[in-house]
Amino acid sequence: MNFFDVNSEAGDPSFTQRLIEIAAARGSGTPPAAAINAMRLPAIALDQHGFVAEVNAAAEAVFDNDFRIKDRRLFVRDPDARARLKDAIDQLRTSPRPDPLMTEPVIVQRQDKLPVIVRMRIWRSDGAAHLPAQEVCALLTLNVLAPKPGPPAAILAKTFRLTPSEAKLACIISRGASPGIAARELKISRETARNQLKSVFAKTDTHRQSELVALLLQVV
Repeated sequence: MNFFDVNSEAGDPSFTQRLIEIAAARGSGTPPAAAINAMRLPAIALDQHGFVAEVNAAAEAVFDNDFRIKDRRLFVRDPDARARLKDAIDQLRTSPRPDPLMTEPVIVQRQDKLPVIVRMRIWRSDGAAHLPAQEVCALLTLNVLAPKPGPPAAILAKTFRLTPSEAKLACIISRGASPGIAARELKISRETARNQLKSVFAKTDTHRQSELVALLLQVV
């Protein structure tokens, strides 16, 4: 699958220190989500009980049926990710000195979409007494994965003698997206997408999606 992390700053080891510096520069009353907004990263602030205290606009744009806020709690449909996040939030609630950074990110799988990578950071720490004295205890930063752009549909159409509809489908498939995602983007039924994909296979002399993607990515 070909995709990249559009919020790679969240994985930067110096992220926490940079966030502290931003908060200090913007004043002692700066809400944590407002500070992280300055870095244009999706963020969810949690209070000491694990409830959602604040959400910035970038995070709201990520929410869907698989990942959203429900009754002031973070709702995650993926059972494995839900269990791991619950453990981290329980640690936040019960431990007087929780780890400042979860050792492993939580990968939240979503239906018909690429995953969201969630990292938890403790907002207040011993070395950051100048941070706002609020109930907010942790920040969840979200890394939203996005597909790489595929070859232009017009070039694919001419190269492989595809119809305009087949070329658009092939362009989306070349990004590593599933036929289901392609169907949603093109606003067609999954059956139509599958039929068009079969035609693309025939015209490109390929038999599997991985083989097709490898061929399409050679087109510049």
